[in-house]
Amino acid sequence: MLTKRILTALFLAPLVILGVLYLSTSWFSLIIGIMACVAALEYCMLIKLNGFSNKSFYIIVLLVCAFLFAVTPSYLEYLLYLVSAWWLFALFVVIGFPNNKNLLNKNMVLSLSNGLFLLAPMVASLAILHSQDRALVLLLLFLIWAADIGAYFSGKHFGRKKLCPQVSPNKTFEGVYGGILLAQVVAISYVAIIVQSPKMNDFLVFCFLALVVSLVSVLGDLFESALKRMSGQKDSGRLLPGHGGLLDRIDSLTSSAPIFLMLVVFVV
Repeated sequence: MLTKRILTALFLAPLVILGVLYLSTSWFSLIIGIMACVAALEYCMLIKLNGFSNKSFYIIVLLVCAFLFAVTPSYLEYLLYLVSAWWLFALFVVIGFPNNKNLLNKNMVLSLSNGLFLLAPMVASLAILHSQDRALVLLLLFLIWAADIGAYFSGKHFGRKKLCPQVSPNKTFEGVYGGILLAQVVAISYVAIIVQSPKMNDFLVFCFLALVVSLVSVLGDLFESALKRMSGQKDSGRLLPGHGGLLDRIDSLTSSAPIFLMLVVFVV
């Protein structure tokens, strides 16, 4: 499993980096939108939404929401606040799971709404970041990857105290600490290489970004794990060998992208 996971990552990571660097924002947004559609189909499976017409209509609504999010800069601040509030709701669900799992599947309308908050802001945030500065998209991706890698190896070798066993039994606090540490290395490297004549304040700001992304990426992972436990599925799909479905691979990105954009808008 680990070998497949590494090989898949080694194949996909260069493609993602090249796409971020060389695609126009229009093409980049189109590809992100297609990925969101695939993830939405996997989400429909998790919430047991059946029927081609139902799934198609849901995907159309998702894309329209993402488009409106991306093209309404005058309302961007309020939309980011709204998305941040929804992720606080997601945190509440994760902490109280499974006692409050009815907040995820009480009815289909609620489940569909959660899916829109999960995927649409991610698509719009990545498109906005790409249009502003492609280096920021790469920084976000490298921070997430660093947090994931650091958490895996730190948790495997030093993990003792369980983080959220009712949702993800393998995650530990030590793993989170390792992820934060490696993300800090990425942030410091980014400032040293990319920022011209960096000052101490630059290092502090980007280390803060790295800390927030590290923590929020864990929330995205845990929330998707709660969805899978609720539906009785081990993975969201089988698209990526060693990783499961596409939603399994971008779960950290769903939470990190809009929060990262908010920090870029208000802090950087």
